[in-house]
Amino acid sequence: MTKRALIVEDDMILAMINQKYLERIGCTVVRSVSNGLEAITAVKELNPDFVLMDIRLDGDMDGIEAMDYIREFSNVMVIYVSGNSESEIKQRAEKTNMYAFLIKPLDFGELKMLIDKL
Repeated sequence: MTKRALIVEDDMILAMINQKYLERIGCTVVRSVSNGLEAITAVKELNPDFVLMDIRLDGDMDGIEAMDYIREFSNVMVIYVSGNSESEIKQRAEKTNMYAFLIKPLDFGELKMLIDKL
């Protein structure tokens, strides 16, 4: 079965690269959004199989805060992507029942392995 992905990334070039890669490995990208509010709405509307979630986003809400809201209504799998590997960030992310935490630049082999296990 094809896995349905939501991409949450405020860097449009990275969002396009991630979308191309996910499509290449057989995923369907249901939407790509750039901020937390759009992410919350997209999960409600589209019910993806997983979210590829950047932590630093446009707007007042980061990716972890967006997942806090999403957790109120969904158990969607989340793979965080961050340029920041500080333990405080990882600890906040872990509280949202994350599936994985990847550091930028993405290792697409590692991402594919994680998605294959979903």
